[in-house]
Amino acid sequence: MNRRAMLAMASTATGGVALLAIAWLAARRLSAAELGFFFAFLSFGALVQLADFGLSYAALQTAGQFAGSGRLGELPALAKRVALWNLAATAVSTLAVAALGAATFSTNAAAAARLDVAWRGAWAAYLFAVFVNQLTMPRLSLREGSGRIVAVWTVRLVQEWVAGLACLIAVYRGAGLWSLAVFVGARALVAALWLARPDPAVRVSGVAAYPLTRWMADVWPFQWKIGLSGLSGFLIFRAFTPIVLLEKGPIAAGQFGLAISLMNLLIAVSSAWPLSHAAHYAALNAAGRFDELRREFPMLLWASTALAALAALALSAVLWEARRLGVTVALRLPEMTATFLIFLTAVVHHFVACFAVLLRSEGREPLLIPSVAGGVVTVLIVWLTARFGSLPDLAAATLACAMIGIPIVLYLFRARIALLHRGTAP
Repeated sequence: MNRRAMLAMASTATGGVALLAIAWLAARRLSAAELGFFFAFLSFGALVQLADFGLSYAALQTAGQFAGSGRLGELPALAKRVALWNLAATAVSTLAVAALGAATFSTNAAAAARLDVAWRGAWAAYLFAVFVNQLTMPRLSLREGSGRIVAVWTVRLVQEWVAGLACLIAVYRGAGLWSLAVFVGARALVAALWLARPDPAVRVSGVAAYPLTRWMADVWPFQWKIGLSGLSGFLIFRAFTPIVLLEKGPIAAGQFGLAISLMNLLIAVSSAWPLSHAAHYAALNAAGRFDELRREFPMLLWASTALAALAALALSAVLWEARRLGVTVALRLPEMTATFLIFLTAVVHHFVACFAVLLRSEGREPLLIPSVAGGVVTVLIVWLTARFGSLPDLAAATLACAMIGIPIVLYLFRARIALLHRGTAP
């Protein structure tokens, strides 16, 4: 494991530990109903991040291709186009999500008025923080793609430390749902302070924007596919809590939302390893170094998947013992059968994510149709199961949907990457 992978793992592991601590403290400080709103806030905040419609990943890939082919002089123009796109898209999506979330929370509050969760002010503050943070994300991706991989992952590590500590303090001091605004706002502040330092490779003052016609020809064909895949990813990973909140109320949403958050945490920590290779793989493809790519990927796939499986088993064991001892945060989870199935789903998603990084490294998105179809099918199945079944039924349905991705990525890998490695792929 090289330095960039170690930093990526450290960053996501730190964020994971912080989220575990936040969840533990929130389970003690928030009511069962507030906990449901807590995780629903996080789900809707992730929806705002889809505003760039694949912009951050496309910017990273394009910058990586510039670096691999010796064209970094084109990066400032690309950076200006990225900034303009991101500002407009984020503003529109923040307003749309604000209205969608308010409608969802109001409907639930009307159905269970006795819970009386004060969410409106905290919701507005959280969305403002998400808006500001989103403006920094594509800029970090550009710097990562241009070659400053270690520096960017160092910044992300600092973000996790600062944001996690700030949120813990806020929850402990009784900030409740407002603590999420502190959490995201701290992340945005750290990124903004680092980005304020000029980087000669991505300065945009006085630079004409990347021509729109060129963007549409070179970047957009990849970006919109990543954007649709991102939307399907939201449906697969983030849409559960609002659905459970609507169908079963905030208490059940808090239980399932906590389990899903731990699942996403496992995915984030384990997938940081392959994701840290995205810019590297893009550069290898641009330079035509396919043999090197073929040697590196299997080691990455099996080592990181083994790590993901061990992490899932370890967390399951810890939570099983914690439930036996009556620890509050463990008792706020669904029963252990459902929780274990959800953690097993994380391992499946990690395996698929490894192939996704490699398949996308040539600037294509062969997973587009499977991702979109999978997202729609997953939401329909989850919604039906949430309405008619129990939380263990919902966990089993989630795992079954995830496992469909395994034969799909194996087929795509054998059909296309074999050609790419021989240098004959179109």
